[in-house]
Amino acid sequence: MQHAFLLACTLLLVGFVLRVKFRFLQVLYIPASVIGGLVGLLIGPYFLGTLFGDSSTTLASTYHSLITTEALDTLKKWPGWLIAVVFAGLYMEKPARSFKESAKLAAREAIMVWIIVLGQMVLGIIACWFFIKPFHSGVPYSFGQLIETGFAGGHGTAAAMGQVFKSIGFDDGLDLGIFMATVGLVYSVVSGIVLVNLAVRRGWTRAGDVQIPIIQGLEARGGEVPVAYEKVRPEVIDPIVFQALILAAAFGIGFLLSSMVNWMVQPIERALLGIASGEKMQSFIPDMADKVKDLPFFIYTLAGGLIVREGMHHLKIDDLIDIHSIRRLTSAAMEFLIVSAIATLRIEAVIKMILPLTLLLVIAFVWCAVCLLYIGRRLLPREYWFELGIINYGMSTGTTATGFMLLRIVDKDLESGAAEDYALAAPLSAPFVGGGLLTLAMPLILESAGVAVPVLVMLVAMVALFFTGLKLSGR
Repeated sequence: MQHAFLLACTLLLVGFVLRVKFRFLQVLYIPASVIGGLVGLLIGPYFLGTLFGDSSTTLASTYHSLITTEALDTLKKWPGWLIAVVFAGLYMEKPARSFKESAKLAAREAIMVWIIVLGQMVLGIIACWFFIKPFHSGVPYSFGQLIETGFAGGHGTAAAMGQVFKSIGFDDGLDLGIFMATVGLVYSVVSGIVLVNLAVRRGWTRAGDVQIPIIQGLEARGGEVPVAYEKVRPEVIDPIVFQALILAAAFGIGFLLSSMVNWMVQPIERALLGIASGEKMQSFIPDMADKVKDLPFFIYTLAGGLIVREGMHHLKIDDLIDIHSIRRLTSAAMEFLIVSAIATLRIEAVIKMILPLTLLLVIAFVWCAVCLLYIGRRLLPREYWFELGIINYGMSTGTTATGFMLLRIVDKDLESGAAEDYALAAPLSAPFVGGGLLTLAMPLILESAGVAVPVLVMLVAMVALFFTGLKLSGR
């Protein structure tokens, strides 16, 4: 455990130093956690073992016994519980404000996000159905979800979906999802900056000439900005420790909920089997019981966070929650999640499926460009369609943070209204797609209902959403 923690910290530090020193990494806007994870992958025995066989063990030992199979095996277990920490903090923030005044704009943006993400899901599943399954019969239809998992979802969703994939017997899902998320993050920045330059040249933006800032990483020196606030006196308990205890309470409640559900499954299964008739029901009930037992742990910590927040609100002590501290804690968990997930990526799983993954990547690249340049131009407000569209593009290929970074290039002071529309629409999409409930449920839906009906339903939904969006936009 100590070696694994030291390895993760070392890789994060190396990633930060490389980001500060090399301009091409600054231009690409690659986070330090991704750089560190790639360094760990390249010099570790997982990658070397694939390239050089058993001789890689000797090669890896030259790194002061730090990059060892044992340390990486420990790191490989981290994403599962780190994503549970992240989900435990998701509901700590206070409920979103009312957006009645901007309901129409929020609805148009929400429709756009749903179309983007449903398209990633549908196109991926169709590609898997017709072009991948005939040659790789062992992969599930939800293999096509890797586009949404890695692009609209990101590394956190990839870690979460890895557990869902594992529950249906697709053990390589985690590694492939992390690969897609890493490619998506780099592609998001590179292609996004190209599109921003194109938009400026073609006059698609509200602003005139704009400069693309290069972020080194040390800009905050001399202009310190507080990243958290005290809610309790440090003489009694350190404020950040207090916020960590609130987060731990959500995690602990999630653990109790998980234990309770698993304890209740067996007697309920026995009772249902006692009253069920027919072979189908006799086999269906145990299968459903197994699926309930295999529910990812982060689902329970998500519920734990909601219980803690609502409980503190009921007791009128919810003002003790500092959302800035909670964000810092969950962001720290995400940093370690990303570096550990990339460093322990099983490269052989990627190599084995490189052609299907390439097909999915090409589909993702084309679809995201179509959504920005064609669909977004018709559904989003005329005055700032590109500003709002570039946020969606960053979200759907990398992360929301990437989208806002690209937005700040063409809308430095956020005067266009795009940021407000995106924020107001988030509650209508984020809980469901791009890592939400529908994303997590789709592999199980495809396993139980087959592929034709879910794909047809999603296609009809996309068409209906598109024409609804046209009507709202007055076009």
